[in-house]
Amino acid sequence: MPNISGSSRELKQTYLRFMNQKTITTATIVAGIMACGTAATNVQAQTSDPALNALVKKGILTEKEAKDALAAAEADFKKKPGPTIETSWKDGLTFTSAGGLFKGKIGGQIHFDVVSFDQDQDLRNSPIAGLSFDNPASAFFRRARLAIEGEVGTKLPMFFKVQFDFAPAETEFKDVYFGVDKIPFVGRIQAGHFKEPMGLEMLTSSRFLTFVERSAPSEAFAPERNIGIMASDAKMDQHLTYAAGLFTDTGDSGKVTSINSNYRATARVSGLPWYDEDSKGARLIHVGISGSYVDPGATNDLVQIRSRPESRTRDRFVDTGGALAGSDHAAIAGAEAAVVFGPFSVQAEYFREWVSGATVGGSPTSPTFDGFYVFGSWFITGEHRNYKRSTGTFDRVIPNHSFTEGGLGAWELAVRYSHTELNDEGVLGGRLNDITAGVNWYLNPNAKLQFHYINAKVDRGATDGTLQVFQSALAFDF
Repeated sequence: MPNISGSSRELKQTYLRFMNQKTITTATIVAGIMACGTAATNVQAQTSDPALNALVKKGILTEKEAKDALAAAEADFKKKPGPTIETSWKDGLTFTSAGGLFKGKIGGQIHFDVVSFDQDQDLRNSPIAGLSFDNPASAFFRRARLAIEGEVGTKLPMFFKVQFDFAPAETEFKDVYFGVDKIPFVGRIQAGHFKEPMGLEMLTSSRFLTFVERSAPSEAFAPERNIGIMASDAKMDQHLTYAAGLFTDTGDSGKVTSINSNYRATARVSGLPWYDEDSKGARLIHVGISGSYVDPGATNDLVQIRSRPESRTRDRFVDTGGALAGSDHAAIAGAEAAVVFGPFSVQAEYFREWVSGATVGGSPTSPTFDGFYVFGSWFITGEHRNYKRSTGTFDRVIPNHSFTEGGLGAWELAVRYSHTELNDEGVLGGRLNDITAGVNWYLNPNAKLQFHYINAKVDRGATDGTLQVFQSALAFDF
């Protein structure tokens, strides 16, 4: 080892002691050496650290000591914690704490519609009381939502979601709930305001619908969001899902006036008889059944079934109104099926509702109503509808070549037929048949343009006519 002065020898010992304690940087040592004015030697640099090389060059450290010090510093650096919060973008702003103890996402949705109408003379001449068939063209924000969701913990994580819609005249509750996940044998339990588990189309997020609006039968029979508690899970390697809950009727107000005899028990089971793993779900068969028992006690024992002509701006063309006041209870059953075969898909649902204890025209009666829809779609650019196995619903469409990245985006042709029947045993709620045809252009996974034509034929009492709707929508979500 080169001859080292007393002060340099002391400096070397101090450096090695501090390196072992991991409390001083090599930059500090270099500054000390320069201050001491130690004479340089002919030893050449032998490490990747310039500061340590300077120590070797001045004869303060041997090559072995320098390499050992560098290895110790690198090991110490790897042990230090990284950033407290990591952020990224995946269809929304996501953030994760160190160790994954907390995960969250901030998201939103904007849905803007432009709609025009053309009704035949029969509708103009024989309107239903209180119902206008002659509406002007309109442009409006269908949805303007903001949400934050996340989970805390790893073994039995608690999850939450808070979502509000600012598009209506008054801010509305949407998904506002919390719960616990990964419970053995049960799956997850959640409580709050969310959708009852019924109907494939109703449970599929509005962000991922093939059509601008859900079908008339889905609106008439499948319940939407209410306050309640629900258990759900995916079993058999996510080939089977179940959900069951108890709810009270609140709608999007989120307010409960009374829960005395005002409850709904709803459940759904869905399955995948065939799911092609090699294509990651580009070919599959989905089936499902659901049911709901309704006790309408707190709403004057009124069961009311109604629906629009698959355009949100229009009044409800079919409606049982107050004809079913005084009902004891109602039962709803639904069956669903879907087939995806590459760019082609077919989806259908059937609903039936039995009402017991109603009085119509002074006579007790138990009418039955039903409805169904069927639709087909074709991605002419080769994409396919994505399926979310954990919930048994359809998910986001991913274009092969996004328009915003220089490609064509994804182009989809779709056509749907629906039938809603609300006439039975003296109840004249009406009959509605809808044909919808449209083109969807997915610019990227988060944005789409939709152009649809709807032909709605209504037969309700003295009214028998046809409405034509021309509807376009721009939707963006994150």
